[in-house]
Amino acid sequence: MAPGRRDACRGRGAVGTCPTAQAAFCKATAGHRQLVLQLGGSSDSPRLREERRRRSAEACELSTGLRQVLLAGLRRAPASPLERQELERLWVLFLSALELFLQDLYRAQHLCQLFSTQGGGVAPLRTGLGGWVLPSRRGGGPTQSPTAQCLEEEIEQVRTTLAEMESGANVPPWTVEATETTQPAGTDGTIARAAWGGRCAGHCCGVL
Repeated sequence: MAPGRRDACRGRGAVGTCPTAQAAFCKATAGHRQLVLQLGGSSDSPRLREERRRRSAEACELSTGLRQVLLAGLRRAPASPLERQELERLWVLFLSALELFLQDLYRAQHLCQLFSTQGGGVAPLRTGLGGWVLPSRRGGGPTQSPTAQCLEEEIEQVRTTLAEMESGANVPPWTVEATETTQPAGTDGTIARAAWGGRCAGHCCGVL
């Protein structure tokens, strides 16, 4: 999240603006997931992998800003019990989304190890039916590709963010109950789905 967007979020209140930031984070991670699912497929290419890296960087930036704003809101005295409940709900939803993002990064790391980029293209995975011999490397042991190093840095960044979230605020996830609200069919339901980033529309959490 850019500094200007973080300042605006603090100025107008976390409860009022963080749902929008969280929707942007969910949108970025959903786009990243779609790219991860194409790794090793017919549409895989260095360009797709670069786009995946860009989407990951965008999601990491949004997660950093959102974490800072939510943490600041939880540490200060809330204006009302309802505001505290809403902040805790947003915190748990964000924590869950970040854990899913980390799983996608691990999946991307695994697929990039299976399907390496060679000569501007993607090397196909050998099935072993004709015998699979690992290519030898001259000059010593194996070396890491830039993609592998980049993914390790992304994974470490998200793991650090998760650790800071879990230690920075005392919000046990089991105190938040998942509920579902009924959305009327038509325009209102469409607007709600767009506001919450699509598939998760209609679902919210209440504090036990």
